[in-house]
Amino acid sequence: MKFSIVIPLYNKQDSIRRALHSVFDQVDYDATQYEVIVVDDGSNDNSLDIVNSIKREHCDRQITVYSQINAGVSAARNKGLEIARSDYIAFLDADDTYEPNFLSEIAGLINQFPSAAMFATAYRFVDTSAGTRRNASIAGTQNSLRPQLLEDYFYSAANGDLPITSSSVCIGKNALEGVGGFPVGENMGEDQAVWSQIALKHPIAISPNVCANYFEATASSLMQVVVPSDEMPFSKRLQQQLDQGQVANSQRSSLKKYIAGHLLDLVRRNLKAGDMSSARSLLDDRRTHKQFKRYLYWRAQFCVLKLTQTVRPLCAI
Repeated sequence: MKFSIVIPLYNKQDSIRRALHSVFDQVDYDATQYEVIVVDDGSNDNSLDIVNSIKREHCDRQITVYSQINAGVSAARNKGLEIARSDYIAFLDADDTYEPNFLSEIAGLINQFPSAAMFATAYRFVDTSAGTRRNASIAGTQNSLRPQLLEDYFYSAANGDLPITSSSVCIGKNALEGVGGFPVGENMGEDQAVWSQIALKHPIAISPNVCANYFEATASSLMQVVVPSDEMPFSKRLQQQLDQGQVANSQRSSLKKYIAGHLLDLVRRNLKAGDMSSARSLLDDRRTHKQFKRYLYWRAQFCVLKLTQTVRPLCAI
């Protein structure tokens, strides 16, 4: 079984070598059994030079480097999909890494669950600034000790860490093309857009073995710089599909909770950023009540912060 591994690259000179070598270190898979496609999205640091140097150092490997004018991560991933020669597309962000058994674990999932279209492994969060590592908590798995079909993607995403990340997943090429690839122009939530649309149409297989590392608090990450003040496009599309009756009855309840969780996460981000107006507007959306305990918690946090802002000027008089 062969894989195409797509790595979108934008200004990751400090981590791209680590990411690539985590691919090269795969056990049970030699250089002929996968191709690596690095799509440089207009980097203005030394990222592209580093990749080209690594390609020269490893001329025995199937490494394609494509450089484009900056168009966003979705366009970069879609270009990788276009170039890919395998029926199975794995993704790896340039600041993340695979464990040595990632590809073999994915191959096992494909063989065991041929009806699935998306295959993922468990992953861990790595915070290099704090020096901490934590395995993701994935809800809704019947038995955490064995590979299985994920019973309800939206339930899992609403009640724990996201079950799928862009560095722990492999997708059948036909399924990925069937949802139109990644939405161009959406540089936040673009990955959740794809996972959720595939989840509406196809089974998902998941392994409990931790085979990928997600590095948190990356300074150049857009989500660390820009805080969305409104519901993201992927969530709006899902709401539209709900309203138009395009979601199976078995998924409707969990999808509503998933959307509520997204809105409440935006509340958290905006409170942290000090944008009280956006946080208030999001809290006033009654869809957040689908996760009522979380809603009450963030409503309380909002009130506390609002009171603090009111008291401070009085104390200064």
